[in-house]
Amino acid sequence: MRRIIILLFLLIAWFSNSPVKGQTPESWDFPEKYDSLVVFLADSLDDILDVNIKVKEKRIGTTMAMRPSFFSFFRKPEKRTYVLCINNRDDFHGVLFRDVPHEARVGLLAHELMHVRDYQSRGFGGLAERGWQYLSKRGKHKFEHEIDQMVIDAGFGFFLYYWSAYVLEESDVDENYREFKRRVYMKPKTILTELNKLGELEVM
Repeated sequence: MRRIIILLFLLIAWFSNSPVKGQTPESWDFPEKYDSLVVFLADSLDDILDVNIKVKEKRIGTTMAMRPSFFSFFRKPEKRTYVLCINNRDDFHGVLFRDVPHEARVGLLAHELMHVRDYQSRGFGGLAERGWQYLSKRGKHKFEHEIDQMVIDAGFGFFLYYWSAYVLEESDVDENYREFKRRVYMKPKTILTELNKLGELEVM
């Protein structure tokens, strides 16, 4: 565990002190306040840099959610637009993005961008299948675990761990929301196990 903590601190220090390189993709319509975060992620996501992504702050039931726009369901992948919804409810019992520690934001946003990568690999039937999965607890669990695995495989596993650990172990979220996160998404221990399989760390 000590090794994990040291690795995390080194990673956090590197990210916090690294200058922003490149620029936000033209097709990603993000507010300027997220520039450093978006540029950091975009540098490793060449396959979706040309995908149209818009951001909307609105009242939703979770911290953040990526969704295809309505008409995008009927369009080819290269013609689609995705909407990243960021919760702005002051009465929300979960975690608001504005309160998430900087490094944990990377893990969360990486997860949402992996949804875009997943959607882009699917036609209309594939998108409908994803929507159908979300109607059951088992389907939702399978879907979100697949997306979390994509985050790990893309090289953002430590940040995903930081996000998961923050929500489940450090935040003051409502217990119902915490249980939802435990049930649907990868837990911190599972993320570390997957990182260990890739040889990115040794779990002592």
